[in-house]
Amino acid sequence: MQLSGFYPATVLRHALTALLLSTFIAGCSSSTQRSVATVTPVQQQARELEASGNYTGAARLYISAASRATVGQQQQSLQLQAVSSLIRGKDFANARRLLDEMPPALANSDLQQHFSINRAAIALADQHPLEALALLDEIPADGAYAAEIHRLRAEAYHQEFRYYLSARERVQLDLLLTDPEARLDNQFAIWETLNRLTDAELQQLRTAPPPDPLSGWMELVELSRLYLQQPDALAEVTPHWQQRYPGHPATQAFIPRLLESMSLAGQAPAHIALLLPLNGKLADAASAIRDGVLAAYYDTPDTSLQPHLQIIDSGDTAASALAAYQQAVVDGAQFVIGPLRKEAVQALALQPQLAVPVLALNQVEDPALFVPSLYQFGLAPEDEAREVARLAWREGYTRTIALLPESEWGERVYAAFAGEWQMLGGEILDARRYDNSKTDHGKIISDSLHLDSSKARHQQLTRQLGMALEFAPRRRGDVDFFFLIASPNQARLIRPQLRFYRATTLPVYATSRVYSGQPNAAQDSDMNGIVFCDMPWTLDKDSNWQHLQQTMTDFWPVTANRYARLYALGIDAYRLVPYLGHANTGMFGAYRGVTGNLTLTSQGLVSRTLRCAEFVHGVPMLLEQDSVDATREAEPAIR
Repeated sequence: MQLSGFYPATVLRHALTALLLSTFIAGCSSSTQRSVATVTPVQQQARELEASGNYTGAARLYISAASRATVGQQQQSLQLQAVSSLIRGKDFANARRLLDEMPPALANSDLQQHFSINRAAIALADQHPLEALALLDEIPADGAYAAEIHRLRAEAYHQEFRYYLSARERVQLDLLLTDPEARLDNQFAIWETLNRLTDAELQQLRTAPPPDPLSGWMELVELSRLYLQQPDALAEVTPHWQQRYPGHPATQAFIPRLLESMSLAGQAPAHIALLLPLNGKLADAASAIRDGVLAAYYDTPDTSLQPHLQIIDSGDTAASALAAYQQAVVDGAQFVIGPLRKEAVQALALQPQLAVPVLALNQVEDPALFVPSLYQFGLAPEDEAREVARLAWREGYTRTIALLPESEWGERVYAAFAGEWQMLGGEILDARRYDNSKTDHGKIISDSLHLDSSKARHQQLTRQLGMALEFAPRRRGDVDFFFLIASPNQARLIRPQLRFYRATTLPVYATSRVYSGQPNAAQDSDMNGIVFCDMPWTLDKDSNWQHLQQTMTDFWPVTANRYARLYALGIDAYRLVPYLGHANTGMFGAYRGVTGNLTLTSQGLVSRTLRCAEFVHGVPMLLEQDSVDATREAEPAIR
């Protein structure tokens, strides 16, 4: 039996990109000094400032020294080191400005390579991975900057969802690292990256035989998933793995840390209470979550490890939910899952303290309502909208038109997308609201594309010339894509209408709302080309939770499809409980769940990273190109 779960990734204590840039600059600084016998006083002082967190001060020191330099090569080297300090301090605007002020042709190839590496780091900070890869392709991969190239390429592929190639770059980087801590951090990143692959992908991509290091990492990930809830069993099988992969880099420090962490975490509390509004308007949703919790509960390999699970009706009000929580505490609960209503979660957040920890199944946006023992986990559509914005930005798009329903929900999701999109630097050319009760949206689509303006120009020209002219209306040419917020029924109507109104070539990005959760090629063929982000539960059909999906279908055939995502929420909520006290510490940086890759913020919010897909022949196809990449870019096994 295979199980999803937390995987080691201390790099996820902070944003992966920030860590990458930080370690990159540290490596870059050392790389640029390889040709120098000693460290200059300026460099020593700058390093001390950086060590104290004063990256701006270090950059100013380099710039001051550059202004006094009389040799062009020395001046350019100091300027590039100033840029590196600014990047490490996340001051990308000033780093970009300094690079723009430098001449296009530098004094020598080493400086030119340092220049390109800084440019690539800024491109990744701006989430432009293709630009970064193009810059890095200009630098010899086996030269003085080999380690920096592998780091940056790994992050670029990661941003592109090409996790196999990202992990491969980090495996190559591992061979170049000598500092034990830096090497262990890189191995955590290998682990985190490979854990984003499905079980089927891990098996398909593991083509090189032992003792290939990358294959060894993939097999180790598979073993840890298989024995997630049985750390003693994992300890028993790892010697056999080590015999298959002698001298593997994970053997020295990584595996002992993995086994130690798995033995410390993962044991559920002895008594868990589940608080849900099992009567009233939310009863159906609550029942689906409850059934997901029960499915995960009975999926425990060792029944002796099952806690006592108490299910309590939390009622329709915040007061009744508080009373249910207090009853659970009196009954001896050591952990509480729920409540579901946002008002109930807010009521718990307003308590001076909570006697036992809570994993609420909704989120309160107010950061002031932070209680250390209150974790918040929900399926917020805003998360999906922000993910779509980041995806479109990484694809190189900058200008969009939004189509959204006339509803409070539509406005909320649109606001999340707009906030993220504009923060990235994108522009919203237009936002049109449609009536969800109608089927013809031609007017708002035509207006958003300025087709009426094109027709008006044609009519004016016809009047002026006094003769009939051949005419085909032309849409505006400044839009890169549509952002669509729609149900499956509305998406099936809107996508063909976009084609009719001459927007055939414009990409369409959407939230998971467009997908019912169940493949239906006949119905969804009209949505071909729509890209959306959703949870792995609905998109990964060959993963290790298939048996749970079959359980849902067998026991609840009528509601299995309708409430699929709520079942998934219940499964992850139950499985998260043992690890929340260890999240973002030690080996456990994230959780590979059925609702997404889950991380915990400093405010106790469980954040989801989703998978993205495109409708092809009416069926969602994952955007990851790892299988294609592995075939096209096959290389000899890494020894």
